[in-house]
Amino acid sequence: MPPEANAAMGSAVAELEGALKQAHRNARVRATTISENLYVRRAIQTGDEETAKNMVEEGELRFDPKDGEVIEIGTVDKDVPVVLVRQPAAGPPSKHGGKQASYAELVDDLAVVSEVAEVMVADKVGFVTVTQPQSLAASYQRLADAKFSGRLELGGKTHAFGNPVPPGATLDPKPLSEPGAQLLVVAPEATVQAMPLAILGLGGGAAGLGLLVLVFGMMAGRKQLEPAPPGMPADGSTKLAEAQGVATGTSTITPGGSIGRWEVKKRLGSGGMADVYLAQSKGEAGFEKLVAIKVMHAHLARNERSVEQFLDEARLAARIHHPNVVAIQDLGKIGDEYVIVMDYVDGVDLERLLTLARTANRSVPLDVGLGILCRICDGLNAAHIATGPDGSPLEIVHRDVKSANVLISRQGGVKVVDFGIAKAATQGHLTAAGETKGTPSMMAPEQRVGDVVDVRADVYAVAAVGFEILTGHAVNLDLAALAHLGLDNWPHLPLPSSLRPSLPTELDEILLRTMSFEREKRPADCLALEAQLEAVMKSHGLGATDKDIARWVESELRLQEPELDGTTSLDGSKPIDVTQG
Repeated sequence: MPPEANAAMGSAVAELEGALKQAHRNARVRATTISENLYVRRAIQTGDEETAKNMVEEGELRFDPKDGEVIEIGTVDKDVPVVLVRQPAAGPPSKHGGKQASYAELVDDLAVVSEVAEVMVADKVGFVTVTQPQSLAASYQRLADAKFSGRLELGGKTHAFGNPVPPGATLDPKPLSEPGAQLLVVAPEATVQAMPLAILGLGGGAAGLGLLVLVFGMMAGRKQLEPAPPGMPADGSTKLAEAQGVATGTSTITPGGSIGRWEVKKRLGSGGMADVYLAQSKGEAGFEKLVAIKVMHAHLARNERSVEQFLDEARLAARIHHPNVVAIQDLGKIGDEYVIVMDYVDGVDLERLLTLARTANRSVPLDVGLGILCRICDGLNAAHIATGPDGSPLEIVHRDVKSANVLISRQGGVKVVDFGIAKAATQGHLTAAGETKGTPSMMAPEQRVGDVVDVRADVYAVAAVGFEILTGHAVNLDLAALAHLGLDNWPHLPLPSSLRPSLPTELDEILLRTMSFEREKRPADCLALEAQLEAVMKSHGLGATDKDIARWVESELRLQEPELDGTTSLDGSKPIDVTQG
């Protein structure tokens, strides 16, 4: 193929792929935003069509669909979808039955994309489906102008463009960035019109580059989930009660009682998934050790999917052996209780320390802040490179890196905690495409809209935490910011050195580039980010030992001791923050 034809093909295909990806992203953002609407959740919780109809009439469930857009809100009862709301009412019904995934098919010169977002409210399973058309006419025309012929295959349907393809053309596949996609092309010089059969026969060899075919595996979602074990649901769920803010159950465990071989000292806190207790193990020769025990709420323990997710947290964390990750000692079922036993961290979470410092208008010492960030990178890198018993990579991504999930002991130890929604290639429950979990304000953009994530999502979040540590200003980059401010100049934050003039200006580039919208622009992993931070420390003669960090923690706690009210001892579930656990 001539160089100019090759370049034209690359440009045309990039435009086509870009149009499809943007269509999915637009629909996914729309579905995710609607799924977080309070009235949507209320309608799903009632599960009543008449109630939903009244909410539409009163304007509470009115979303003003765009041209060609169809929005459905419904529930799933025993795998049977029930549509509560469809807007516009005369719009075509979705074919996807509320099953969370990304879908696409061709209708004439349109790609009709659908994004289904799962909505969990207490014990109700609901969904939001957004279907939007995306015109591909401009992409087809660009391909035709470049003298290419072929067809687009999508969702089991096809659309031809350009001149007729010569019979007997050899198809030469070309890789595409979209999972499950391939490109096969007819070179411009092989495209013929009304040629004599003899000439056509001679031209067959010139058609060796093949027919242009784009095969996008969107109809079945990005990557099909592996079959679930017998008796287990095929999709994953995490922190269901936490995400919805429902009340937790009341535990019968009391101080002085026991959980297996551990004596309960006190209840540290409660979250949407579990209660957390300080307990003491006793061994021979008077050996005693404090541990933190996470006990799953009884109402969730009856849900197999929630149990698997709860235990996955411990299974993943137990494979990570590093001083900057809270260690798991045991997990499983004791009597009627599902428990995770972990090391007890006598200290406080970073979020509380930052809040105390910010309230008092005190900056975190630069050496301490950078030292904490480097230790967070160390702990996360240990998770990212962790392997299974057979030595195969687990490909763990934490997915909820934030200051509340970093514990700092009174001895200055920094520990990453809460792998409750971590994603691994081998875990028992899997997250479906389009599903978002974590803390929206700290999420990388691709995670926020439900795209597949890799370690660079955690790298992004570390930089967001770093921005808060070093500037004293909170980061809140959610969908509203994305919709309002757009992609240009993301992450739309001021230069760190403009907020704290004493900061080395090198940190401006490091932090903001690490929070780039495009993951390819970020450091490849946490080790790469740590190396950049360490270079800044070295060039400015900075360094922080555990003792330096401990002195900072002690000073913050001493200055604010009355405000902490005796609740500074935390375990791996941050019991001070009762929205977690």
